Amino acid sequence: MAERSGEGRLAGKTAIVTGAAMGLGAAIAERFAAEGARVACLDVKAEPNEARVAAIAKAGGEAISLIGDVGDAEDTARMAEAVRERWGRIDVLVNNAGVIPSRETVIDTTEADWDETMRVNVKGVFLMCKAVVPVMVRQGGGVILNMSSVTGLVGLPVRPAYSASKGAVAILTKQMAVDFGGDNIRVNAINPSFVITEINRAMFDKMKAEGEPWERMLDQHPIRRLGEPEDVAAAAVFLASDEARWITGVTLPVDGGYTAR
Repeated sequence: MAERSGEGRLAGKTAIVTGAAMGLGAAIAERFAAEGARVACLDVKAEPNEARVAAIAKAGGEAISLIGDVGDAEDTARMAEAVRERWGRIDVLVNNAGVIPSRETVIDTTEADWDETMRVNVKGVFLMCKAVVPVMVRQGGGVILNMSSVTGLVGLPVRPAYSASKGAVAILTKQMAVDFGGDNIRVNAINPSFVITEINRAMFDKMKAEGEPWERMLDQHPIRRLGEPEDVAAAAVFLASDEARWITGVTLPVDGGYTAR
């Protein structure tokens, strides 16, 4: 994590990042703090989430750890209120928490896996927005960033539940941008392609060792590399900042050109 430098593009802002313990959420939380934001890191896993907060503090940032389930209405209301009570406002909400419990066709996807995917990936966004938007309306504005995926824009194999959930997030983003633009609330989505994180690094290392599967993966990205969490975090900073003050209702592919093909 980079040392905090100057005031930053998010100076004075309070942000919530869900799923902040690892992966894209961790990179976004750390980059937001480095850009001057106060960051509430939300996750269901206490130990790695608290480690994330400690890393932010060590680098000179300000963060707190909140533990709860974004798919639970009581948890989302409690966590949003905790942030409002501590810092008085919520300027940015990043709905990053998500799951992908199965990689099967529709035939073999279980009802339980479908329901859990929708509960976290779609209902979680709905509940967090339901808890945070009233705060943003009262304070005169805010920014919501929803983590969608290229799977919400194009068809990929064996991801029916995940793809459907991310497609729902993409259109919910546009719908909320219409509803709340008059309240000075901007709502955008980020649609990453394949990003190397600690969760999937072993899988990609195996593909590299095999050679051909890795080359096929690179061929799908005109830039010929996969993403790093920092690539997504950089896009999130821009969309959360005042530099993007006239951008709302956008589903932005951060994908090395994947969807351009």
